[in-house]
Amino acid sequence: MYQSLLPTVKPLIFEGKSGVLQIDYKYNDTAKLYVKEGIIEQVETHSQKGKRAASMCMQWLSFTTSFKEGAQGEYTLDPEIDTMSLLSFLEKTAKNIDVINNNIPSNDTIYRVDTDKLNAAKNLNAKDLKVALLFDGQRSLTNIIPLSGQSELALLTRTCRLILAGVAMEGASKNILPDHERGVFLDGLNDKLMDMVGPAASVLIDDAFDEIQASPESLAKEDLTPLLNTIGSQLEDDEATALIQWGAEYI
Repeated sequence: MYQSLLPTVKPLIFEGKSGVLQIDYKYNDTAKLYVKEGIIEQVETHSQKGKRAASMCMQWLSFTTSFKEGAQGEYTLDPEIDTMSLLSFLEKTAKNIDVINNNIPSNDTIYRVDTDKLNAAKNLNAKDLKVALLFDGQRSLTNIIPLSGQSELALLTRTCRLILAGVAMEGASKNILPDHERGVFLDGLNDKLMDMVGPAASVLIDDAFDEIQASPESLAKEDLTPLLNTIGSQLEDDEATALIQWGAEYI
């Protein structure tokens, strides 16, 4: 379920709250909104500050929040941040997020593109087509969003346009391994390869992930066989056989 910051930010403004709203974003970022008597006076993310940071985090849809009321600590007021403009943006995009939730189950969803329909589509713009090129039937939205160069809101909005145009269609959602199970597998894989090839183990693993277009963080059950086969292709026959036998208990 994708979220809007509207239900969180609006009460802070209209109730004249003072404090710090922290937003922890799924894609390796955090924002702090410094609020004084209902006015957002400063916004900071890992890489941005002020008006640009405010605009950036208003387009996040996958996050958790916490509000610490009272003393805000030290910060420099940014007069370019317009609290009511930010609120207006959130209100305008709330319906957009409803459409996204109605069409996109989760960021673990994989999409593929019907190239015939893509070539025939008339109501798609260049940015929509750029998003369509990212859908390869293998990578999930979780993999695509950080690579797209677009905000989460923009990318998912364009994904909906592609879905509604019949161009993008859902593939099977990846069966992402639980954190503990994934950790046990990756640690065991590294240990097994260290016994076989020594320090080159990490290089083989990284290259294999690149080859199958997956990542350790989003490793899925269906990635295990191609991952092991890709690594095995770089080993001696007896080592490859031993690796596949070792991995059988995880598959």
